[in-house]
Amino acid sequence: MKKKILFLVTILLLSCACSNNYLKNINIKNLNQMLDNKESFVLYLTDNDEGKVLKNNLKDVANDNKINIYYLNTVKLNDDELESLKKIFTFDETNIVLFIKDGKEETVLSRISDIYISNSELEQEIKTQGYIEKEN
Repeated sequence: MKKKILFLVTILLLSCACSNNYLKNINIKNLNQMLDNKESFVLYLTDNDEGKVLKNNLKDVANDNKINIYYLNTVKLNDDELESLKKIFTFDETNIVLFIKDGKEETVLSRISDIYISNSELEQEIKTQGYIEKEN
């Protein structure tokens, strides 16, 4: 019995170690550092209520294309942090994808707010924004 449990635990650990996760959770401090460093990245602001489909699709696209996509759960922010975030990125609702270039969002028009967007449409939009290399 102990051998079976050990075998199952080993398989579970190996399967977890082999799967890369390019969808990365960040906190407000990390986000501010990335913005101050003028980094370019895809950011998903979520409240975890309705955005599970979008989050799963972002994870699939990130893993398939081996690009980091960051997400910030706004529910975990205190009132001051949320107000600070809203001064940087004007928004009323969460579950939106933003495209950050050199530490700034160039336009709100590129945002993705469709929480049911398909993987292929999501991947195409991220390619259009320049975060995934286009094939020739």
